[in-house]
Amino acid sequence: MALPRIQHVNLIVSDLAAARDFYVREFGFSERKVEGLDYPGAFLVINEGQELHLAQLPSDAPAFRSHFCLRVADFSAVFHRMKALGVLDSEPWGRIRELPDRSLQMYVRDPSGNLVEITSEPEDRDGIDPAIFTDKAYGGEPYRYYPANIAKT
Repeated sequence: MALPRIQHVNLIVSDLAAARDFYVREFGFSERKVEGLDYPGAFLVINEGQELHLAQLPSDAPAFRSHFCLRVADFSAVFHRMKALGVLDSEPWGRIRELPDRSLQMYVRDPSGNLVEITSEPEDRDGIDPAIFTDKAYGGEPYRYYPANIAKT
């Protein structure tokens, strides 16, 4: 039996234009026009077979830790852009860190406050800008599934 794959993730946004511009400008997504939506929305193409759908609907605040992850080709460039935009967020999952497979991860907030994990390709570890490892946003600690303040059950 073939395993299912994710076709799209839907985010509720407070400002459709700002969210669409963020994902198109910062990650290079393209918009797929969809006619007849009964709500303000945008369908953004990530790659062949995967999309990010944005819906501007009344909603509570975005979840604190819920997120989706984008693996990017140039982690260093994305880090520097996100830092310049002031959207890095270390509160939910910690500062930038290296995972056991040698990939790096960071978290950012989109214009509506949705959390997005950004991760590098493991094989790109040696090409990561060394300035990231001395930046105050870098955690400098090994990845732990259970932080010290969360007890294992």
